[in-house]
Amino acid sequence: MKIALASCLLLAAFESASGAHAAVLWRGDFETGDTGQWDTPINPAGLSVTRACHLDGRHAGKVRITDDPAFVWNGNPKLDRSEFHHRAAGPTSEGHDTYVAFAFFLPRALSDHKHELGYWESERSWHQTLRFNIRGTALSFQQSSAAQPFWRLPAGAAPGRWHRLALHVHWSAAADTGFAQTWVDGRDMGRHHFATLPDKDARMFTQIGMLRTLEPRTEVIYIDRAMETDNLPELLALDTPAGGAPCPG
Repeated sequence: MKIALASCLLLAAFESASGAHAAVLWRGDFETGDTGQWDTPINPAGLSVTRACHLDGRHAGKVRITDDPAFVWNGNPKLDRSEFHHRAAGPTSEGHDTYVAFAFFLPRALSDHKHELGYWESERSWHQTLRFNIRGTALSFQQSSAAQPFWRLPAGAAPGRWHRLALHVHWSAAADTGFAQTWVDGRDMGRHHFATLPDKDARMFTQIGMLRTLEPRTEVIYIDRAMETDNLPELLALDTPAGGAPCPG
């Protein structure tokens, strides 16, 4: 009996010690009923929290963008924008890693103009290094300064269903050291090497929502189950399929 009890205690201690190395650093699932889990947005126009459409839980973030001047950043018509803002919870300087994921839902397809869905940029110097794009129903991922994306999925942003994106970034100012690996709806899209940092001490943040060129069209996207972990296995284990409330068309 004592041996069995000792074995149970040892197993519990081992599991506890193992689990101590895995942590969710941040959640952006809107289950607080507000945007308090996120940092102060650069442009809050069009941002809200809704119970009408969500992946799981009871809430999701909603971005509704129009051609109203309130969405145009600094008078630049190429920056018609509304995004949720998150500063990396872990370090982003040379040699560190960031593991993030989020889900999005489009009630109808976006226009064929480029929409920046999510990107990483440096504080103070405002240097964007990588991003996800949507054109119509196509989803792509690229180094921001590159002319062509690393990959493009023609139906990666198809409306009427939730899509899940996961991202592992190894931060480096060296093109042969830095890399980003992406997953779309659980599918590994590969690892791509490039300079993920503008300089070795950059503090990076992400914006998730919509950034487009001004056009006379109202568009909506829902964001849910955003998270940052301190390791890749946990990120991928938590980024699993789930049902959601029926979303308005």
